[in-house]
Amino acid sequence: MNKFVAKLDYLIEKLLILLMLSIVLMVSWQVLSRYLLHSPSSVSEEVARFLLIWISLIGAVYCYRTKAHLGLDIITNKLAAQQQKIAATFSHVMVFLFSVLVLVIGGIRLVILAFEPIQRSPALDVPMGYIYCVLPLSGLLLCLYATIACLSEYSATPSAEVSPLTANAEAK
Repeated sequence: MNKFVAKLDYLIEKLLILLMLSIVLMVSWQVLSRYLLHSPSSVSEEVARFLLIWISLIGAVYCYRTKAHLGLDIITNKLAAQQQKIAATFSHVMVFLFSVLVLVIGGIRLVILAFEPIQRSPALDVPMGYIYCVLPLSGLLLCLYATIACLSEYSATPSAEVSPLTANAEAK
């Protein structure tokens, strides 16, 4: 299981790098075409918008996995160790429930709604269902990572919770 999660972490990291590179290129092209060529690209603005959606949702998964998301731990730091575990478990369960109810179930409904009748993006003429697929995908990933985090709270081996950032730093 750890190998699968490590490979998934690696894929998410590389996907985010590719998406970030793509959005930088798209926005740069938009600026160059607008100001240097005096003919703004209609496609690049829409691609950048869709890339931003994917980056934000997949990035949220990555931040959750690497514990880089914003969190207020003022109160939980004052709790005893066992109470901190309970609070962390509660937090992971809430993430799991939100992911299932909003991202997975709501995302699947949105994808289905976008495909029947088929809704297309104005400039690219791409079915919007493909763009919205990131909702259930990120929800499933968050569910997986929330489950791993819950299990690692009470397991003897914390190796299942090694973040990609820590693993990369240790490998170097």
